[in-house]
Amino acid sequence: MAFRPELFSGKHRTTGHTVQVGCTPDGRLRWVSDPIPGSRNDIVGLKASHILDGRDPGTWPGDKGYIGSGILTLIRKPRNREQPDWEIDFNRQHNSIRVVVERAIAQFKTWRVLHTDYRRPINTFTDTISAVIGLYFYTTE
Repeated sequence: MAFRPELFSGKHRTTGHTVQVGCTPDGRLRWVSDPIPGSRNDIVGLKASHILDGRDPGTWPGDKGYIGSGILTLIRKPRNREQPDWEIDFNRQHNSIRVVVERAIAQFKTWRVLHTDYRRPINTFTDTISAVIGLYFYTTE
């Protein structure tokens, strides 16, 4: 397979795709976006998925990758001051909700094709992930 620089992620030092997921408060995966090629941040993937169209995400918990998207995120600690106790408590409660989402993602990644580098021709990735998504939802329903 030829190297595809448009798919390269400097963070992970490999080529890849971005996939957005949504789950219920009890950790059941409910939605998975189509893969977006390359090193894209979470907000680009979120906008491309159109999941927010016509919805108010103000109470949806998200990680720091979604700051500025309208999703409820952690409060960053400013460089010039300490965080007040209420911000620390908010972040702690937020993380206790987010851990359920992260667990759902980890369970989804147990499919080996999603956990390791993709070794098939890259133009087959969209079909492969669609098959994995279908199988995942088939086995959990």
